[in-house]
Amino acid sequence: MAAPTENNAGGLPCETYKAILDQTYDGVYFVDNDRRITYWNKGAERISGYQPSETINFRCSDDLLCHIDTEGRGMCGPLCPLSRAVNSGQSTAQTRVYLKHKDGRRVAVDVVSSPINDAIGRRLGAVQIFRDASIYEEEARASELLSKLASIDPLTELLNRRKIEMELDLEIKKSRRLGLPLSLIFGDLDYFKNINDQYGHPVGDEVLKGVSRHLQAGIREYDRAARYGGEEFLIMLPQTKAEIAVEIAERLRISIERWRLIHQEKLWPFSVTISLGVAELNRDESLASLIDRADKALYRAKQGGRNAVFLS
Repeated sequence: MAAPTENNAGGLPCETYKAILDQTYDGVYFVDNDRRITYWNKGAERISGYQPSETINFRCSDDLLCHIDTEGRGMCGPLCPLSRAVNSGQSTAQTRVYLKHKDGRRVAVDVVSSPINDAIGRRLGAVQIFRDASIYEEEARASELLSKLASIDPLTELLNRRKIEMELDLEIKKSRRLGLPLSLIFGDLDYFKNINDQYGHPVGDEVLKGVSRHLQAGIREYDRAARYGGEEFLIMLPQTKAEIAVEIAERLRISIERWRLIHQEKLWPFSVTISLGVAELNRDESLASLIDRADKALYRAKQGGRNAVFLS
């Protein structure tokens, strides 16, 4: 910057502009053509924790702030936007990066860098303006959490009914468009009410959680499992014919039959079984019809003695 006593063309001393910049919420700092920091405003101090005396005359290449991008790559080498501004005269679009605060934590900031030239176009250095983006990241995390809460059953951590029906609707459209098979497994725990009545709802909840873990562990990465309601479960099997779906359902049935609940350091004296109905999507079939056929196959499994797999 020019000496404090020098006036610009408008007659204001540069100290006045410094005072104005110190009132901004954003961090602002200047570097000369050697990328040496020559000015550091109060916003930069507030966001980074570093006072001007701790930054002035440091080069940005000294990596004081340890900038990294969203992929974890260091920004103080070839990726440095200030280097591009000084050497190539290129301004950069707003970019999300992370700086290292003086106390050691990472702070998300949105940065813009621009070259600074004098009145006749000679390069004087560059300026970087950065804004604390922590609030935006917190909002994004909160939004992601709310989205997850709206999609996930809080007890079992499987998808909830609303979410599985949305995904099924999309998968049915995809199957029709590409001519791919799609199968559904509808499951219901056998005599679950007896467990709740005899041992209490907290134990029943542990059964639901344990069964859900077995269901999730027993399906493929691209399959989707949901708690459909109460002790009912729905499993979507994309690109899967009925005969394969029956094999998967049978493996799930056996896995749950062999499982025993250990809770509160105690092996509980009951077994858990599940009845399962399987249906494969027919041409031009609706979501409601597919679920209804799987439900009817489940009903037949119940009527047939439970702890069984029936195909629609």
